[in-house]
Amino acid sequence: MQDSAEPQPNNHREEKRRRILRAAIDEFARKGYFSARMSDVAKAASVADGTLYLYFEGKEHLLVSVFDDVLSRAIDRARVEIAGVASPLERLRIVIRLHLETLAGDRALAQVMQIETRHSQRFMNLLTRGRLGEYFELLRSLIAEGQQHGEIRRDVSPGFATNIVFGAVDEIVNSWLLAGAPGDLTRFHEPLMSLLATGMVEGRA
Repeated sequence: MQDSAEPQPNNHREEKRRRILRAAIDEFARKGYFSARMSDVAKAASVADGTLYLYFEGKEHLLVSVFDDVLSRAIDRARVEIAGVASPLERLRIVIRLHLETLAGDRALAQVMQIETRHSQRFMNLLTRGRLGEYFELLRSLIAEGQQHGEIRRDVSPGFATNIVFGAVDEIVNSWLLAGAPGDLTRFHEPLMSLLATGMVEGRA
């Protein structure tokens, strides 16, 4: 039974918000962002249509919120796992592993994050000003620290290197999504890190 669109205590509100976000991921992955309707998300989340608008201004805000929620939890988890790890390069390795593990375990989420969030330049600008920008800064800071420690080459800017790292991970996930028999996404982690760490030239350390 669907509920009424009335404010709830904080714990109930948070549980309901997460249920709506999960329903949005599944509906956007199944129907595509443009075809999915807010009423579809409400039905999948077992809430009244009006309830969605207590949490989200509209479908675009809902999609941005999905992206920011996923990245918020990913960044928090990454910071916990890299705490106490001395090597910046090893910390970068952990962050990339977590990135791949998160999407490998939820193909619908990967579909939304990789495809449905790319529908306009304006939308990507919104994402970059949100938690995506924080994620980029985490990568950039690890690369800059790796350069200071002599683990990462210094003849490229941290910003450029960040784009290379994120772009490589991004393309691997895209190819995995498009593959007919994709297999385990995380199997690309070690080859990718080896290539990023040592480059493509034979015999170069």
